[in-house]
Amino acid sequence: MYLVTNAAKCTGCQICQTFCSLSHSQVIAPARARLLVLRGEGDEITQPLTCQQCQEAWCAEACPVDAVHRDPTTGALVVEEAACIGCGACERACPFGMVVVNKETKLAEKCDLCGGDPLCAKMCPTGAIAVINDSEEALTRSRQGVAELQASLPSLLAQITGETVEIAAGNRGRKKGVTALVGKIRDRQVARPLVTATAPAGQQAWGATPTLPGNKQASGVAVQDAGAPRGTSSAGNRLDPSSPYQGRPALPMPLTELPPGHLRILSSSVAPVYPCRYQGYAGRYLRVNLTTLEIKALPLEESLAENYLGGNGFGTKILWDEVPADVEPLSPENKLIISAGPLAGTLIPNGSRVEFIAKSPLTGIYGDANAGGFFGPELKFAGYDFIVLEGKASRPVFLMIQDDLVEIRDALLLWGMDTFAAEATIQKALGDDQIKVAGIGPAGENLVRFAAINVTSQRSAARAGLGAVMGSKNLKAVAVRGTKGVKVAKGQEFLEFARQTHLRLRNNEIFPAVSRFGTPGIAALMNLIGRFPTKNFQFGHFEHIDEIDAEALRDKFFVKNLACFNCPVACDKIYRVNEGQFAGTTVKSLEYETLNAFGAGVFNANLASIIKGNDLADRLGLDTVSAGRAVSFAMELYEKGLLTRAETDGLDLEWGNYETVLALLKKIAYRDGLGNLLAEGVRRAARAIGRGAEYYAMEVKGQELAAQDGRAQQSMGLAHATSNRGADHLKAFPTIDETGYPNEGRRRYGEAYLPEIVDPLSNKYKAFLVKDGEDYGAVIDSLGNCKSGGTFVMAELYWDDMAKALELASGMPVTAESLKRTGERIYNLQRAYNIRHGISRKDDTLPRRLLTEPSPSQRAKGHVVRLEVMLEEYYRLRQWDPATGIPTRAKLEELGLAFVADFLGQAR
Repeated sequence: MYLVTNAAKCTGCQICQTFCSLSHSQVIAPARARLLVLRGEGDEITQPLTCQQCQEAWCAEACPVDAVHRDPTTGALVVEEAACIGCGACERACPFGMVVVNKETKLAEKCDLCGGDPLCAKMCPTGAIAVINDSEEALTRSRQGVAELQASLPSLLAQITGETVEIAAGNRGRKKGVTALVGKIRDRQVARPLVTATAPAGQQAWGATPTLPGNKQASGVAVQDAGAPRGTSSAGNRLDPSSPYQGRPALPMPLTELPPGHLRILSSSVAPVYPCRYQGYAGRYLRVNLTTLEIKALPLEESLAENYLGGNGFGTKILWDEVPADVEPLSPENKLIISAGPLAGTLIPNGSRVEFIAKSPLTGIYGDANAGGFFGPELKFAGYDFIVLEGKASRPVFLMIQDDLVEIRDALLLWGMDTFAAEATIQKALGDDQIKVAGIGPAGENLVRFAAINVTSQRSAARAGLGAVMGSKNLKAVAVRGTKGVKVAKGQEFLEFARQTHLRLRNNEIFPAVSRFGTPGIAALMNLIGRFPTKNFQFGHFEHIDEIDAEALRDKFFVKNLACFNCPVACDKIYRVNEGQFAGTTVKSLEYETLNAFGAGVFNANLASIIKGNDLADRLGLDTVSAGRAVSFAMELYEKGLLTRAETDGLDLEWGNYETVLALLKKIAYRDGLGNLLAEGVRRAARAIGRGAEYYAMEVKGQELAAQDGRAQQSMGLAHATSNRGADHLKAFPTIDETGYPNEGRRRYGEAYLPEIVDPLSNKYKAFLVKDGEDYGAVIDSLGNCKSGGTFVMAELYWDDMAKALELASGMPVTAESLKRTGERIYNLQRAYNIRHGISRKDDTLPRRLLTEPSPSQRAKGHVVRLEVMLEEYYRLRQWDPATGIPTRAKLEELGLAFVADFLGQAR
């Protein structure tokens, strides 16, 4: 038997590693897996590497106690744990780094083909890992694999680490050289502490406020004054033997290459570990005061987990408790909460999400933004459920978290960098290109009200302007590296349940299309039903759709599929422009929303320019939805004569002028000229312009509409109106009636609601659909899962599934009904928070265009959003006062929110 790997098919999802680690090590941690997924060049290199089952059996030959032998059934080289003495001889002998001595158990670990039934191959969704059972072919492939890896590793090392090496001639030289190469790659890929979190014997723990020359003490915080990074001497990059910092490694590059004070440590602390009743949770969180540079690690309150789950549930409760209505969003008193849920970093499909929560600078009410990728799982692997960031630093800083060690570092030299450059600089300076970074670009620094937080550069927590909150705090980035992993309560049951849910998703009838095209795959469908906003929502269809849809993207620019952590869907894609004006532009994760915002929304059919706009927005740190709407708003005002050429900085705002679109993105990010006005968002911009401009501001509660025309899908019109963070499709995320999905409707709601619930133009049952989606969505955002990975898109996983997943992971008693109540609790608390800020029924509305102008487009022709009839039903189902939109005391008390009713002065 032999495992063959295919780099071209690997999406980097790490499903193989997570299942392997839980199965063999009882903890979910990619570093504990018995195979390695190499990553490099911005994820363009994603290659699984596993034991080659070498015929030379170097590991067995080196073992002094014969603990490594070949299994007669599978042909695998296996470790007999009872005989292993943990000497590491096999580890040193393996030329591919595929034998590792576990630091905890002191036993050698390697792939043993799972006794003939390899879990990694079964769970790989793309076939990047496959099994060869024929013994002769396995022998041949083993020899080929050894030769191919020996030949390719120097190139891989150069691509991943930038190092170029030559391997000595001869078999011995080649083996030693390959062993060294894999060691270097493994050092870059496998999570490891950059520094020692505990002090050497006889010294204080880092963060324990040592009294040292050159350090000041303030509120228990050690502040390093010296220009050199901690762990270096002022004379160079070597540790001074007499230094109290002895034992801390120096930065990996010569100090002469770093400007004085580069990323220096301003404050550090070692976080204690706290016991937690529930698994799945890390059991602790961080509270970081940027004004005083104080870092505290605190135990997770079990009642918080029981009542608010995690993610935006935690963030909502903290906002309610700590950020009252008189706090300005861009003031130091606002708080930014970064929270990963209990299923983030686990085996449940798409457990990749992380939530950012704060009072929104764009809307002035509850705000949150959500991102996938690997940042959320990394935060959990480091051992934290959430972070509360408060105050304002006196100069630019970033937060660095490595397991127990937490540091506030100087970021003055990062300020002004785009998101890509800042991330790369942090990784290079700290010698680890696998550090996960959530940071802001110039838009956040310049307090653009719809600035995004970019997560590992090309995935964005985009909505609500939370990048501006980071900017207002002088916080450039939060960087995380974790080695701990996540434990679950019922390991084998959880593993089997997760395996079944992965297979269910892969067997879903629309999985192939979702996986092949990602979210751009719906563009043509939305155009067909008249739901694809064009020219600032004047129309719901784009006559040049064939030039910008998913097929065009794939045909002209596709490079590779990419996945977020533990995601079988792999809806992200690398797209590259190879010729023409924008040649060399490469993006990942180009979404449906961006395709519309920089395409049909501004009447632009130049697909390469849309890719360029996506790249520019990511680098600058802009929400592409709000940015695109701001530009289309300006273009319509220009068309209507409400903006003159004299007011546009000389830019030609004619529809379809992609040069103007790109120019305006830069001007918005740097608040230059017209960009300064548009950076305020369309509501504020319209009020400043006057002259009837408000009619063309496509926003709800101050946030710009995403790419859904509610006239073509009534439920989506209601969803935009009732969303707690302003115009938003992802809170309720009604998908089963986009074009009518009877199978999904039947599976989720039963026959009783058909056919109306899947009819996009019907109002019947749409209030129920939206309320259910909002409650379920609050739970998904709190657990740490993705809405595009089976919970909403594909509609495969529902209340029962998520309740079981949480119970198996945490050990917390959970039912579908209790989870529904929790979702309602979170959503009602968000609503109550907004009510504190003056939000009421009058604000649950839509732009007048959607309520009064019948759509001219496709199947939606002649329709407006019939909002009032749905809103009445929605309030009834919610048990909110139909006159005010305020939750009744009875409902709040039912949800355990009596304290909210008391605060709002609700009569008994």
